[in-house]
Amino acid sequence: MKAAVLDQLGNIPFYGDIATPVPTSGEQVVLAVEAASIKQLDKLKASGKHYSTFPSFPTAVGVDGVGRLSNGQRVYAMGLTGMIAEYALANQDSCIPVPDTLSSELAAVLPNALLGSDAALLYRADMQAGQVVLINGATGVSGRVAVQAAKLRGASRIIATGRNPTSLAHLKTLGADVCISLLEDESSIRAQLDQVQQETPIDHVLDYLWGKPTELLLQTFAGHCPQPVKIITIGQMASASLDLPSSILRSKPISILGSGLGSINSEQLKNYNHSQLPAMFARAADGELKADYDVYPLAEITAAWQANPKPGARIVIKVT
Repeated sequence: MKAAVLDQLGNIPFYGDIATPVPTSGEQVVLAVEAASIKQLDKLKASGKHYSTFPSFPTAVGVDGVGRLSNGQRVYAMGLTGMIAEYALANQDSCIPVPDTLSSELAAVLPNALLGSDAALLYRADMQAGQVVLINGATGVSGRVAVQAAKLRGASRIIATGRNPTSLAHLKTLGADVCISLLEDESSIRAQLDQVQQETPIDHVLDYLWGKPTELLLQTFAGHCPQPVKIITIGQMASASLDLPSSILRSKPISILGSGLGSINSEQLKNYNHSQLPAMFARAADGELKADYDVYPLAEITAAWQANPKPGARIVIKVT
């Protein structure tokens, strides 16, 4: 079969031939793949910088995607073999039906972004309807989905920060009530954050940035924090570290938690995929949940792997 083939760690996948996977147990099924997105996780695995490994080389890449079972049903699944390929193996109980009216491309983009946003709101923030949510670094794929997820979960006010002015403006159409540009000077950013915190104290922060932008948030909470606030760290696009004086956490009701595979346990992940993801797919099919993506055919995997998608978009490989 044709696939995005990786011959050794650190190389760029290429369009080539590889053996078609064969089930080794009755729990496994073969998917005829239609679409799979290229994510940071895929690139980290291929580079050898991720803790998970490939069993052997050459191998197909891609951790998840959308395909059809032998009975024609279209499903999303995490692959037991690489999903950027004509065929892939998956566990039967991990297959999530995809609505007929939802494109395979959008269905391939949403799950990873939802895990890094909606699942964090549910399992780490324990968000309740009526609460105030700030998305720190909302102009990427997961950040945009986070704004929409917070709105769908009933947030009373959504504040978004980011650097890209076009993407920030777009966030207002997705449900953000206040957008703060991180291109402004620190005093201006602090003034806007202070105003938000005075008007509608923040309950939860989904943080994709860490570093200096999160330090500014902590300074704001140090000055005025009339109620508990949870900071859920999901990424480190600004920096892997920050300056955090102990006194801030001792003097204010601030909690800092992480969200990702590990902090969201396997039972929660299974619950999300089977209980929440189908509902989100249905919302997307109805036009209530959106994500941008750039599509490349499988034959152009090498170019797609190295391409820079437009701001807030993900690259999707269309297999069939």
